[in-house]
Amino acid sequence: MNWIKHSLVFAGIAVLCALGTYLIHGEYDRRVPCVQSELVENEVCLSTVLGEWSGNVVWVDARAEEEKLVKLTSALDITEAKADEELSSEKVLMSLFKAKGQGVNVVVFCQTDACGSSKYIRQKILKSGAHNKVYYLYGGWKAIASDGSLLEK
Repeated sequence: MNWIKHSLVFAGIAVLCALGTYLIHGEYDRRVPCVQSELVENEVCLSTVLGEWSGNVVWVDARAEEEKLVKLTSALDITEAKADEELSSEKVLMSLFKAKGQGVNVVVFCQTDACGSSKYIRQKILKSGAHNKVYYLYGGWKAIASDGSLLEK
């Protein structure tokens, strides 16, 4: 019976420590850190897209269908498996050509920054000639989800 009391005391102390940390430091920052100087060519930070570009971009979701539990409603869906078919659709082509005419950049994202689909789709868009200013997002969907500002509430 004595071990139960000790366990409850330790659990209580842990809860108080966690609450104190939360009150002093605030909520944990879950955003994906992005350092401009460490980016590779054609890679862009979410902070650049939302700040300097004011979010005025055409988003392209390159995630596989099973990864799209939550979506950006404004994003064009172009998956690696069906890239040629989806890039030839009238809706996608019109959106990309319109963005090109207005000088709006295209930002491709996939599940993470290491998935590779965004780089593949970027190349497909460039080869199609539909747009010439195509970037891929550092951190991918994880950066978008952790920031939360683009998600519907």
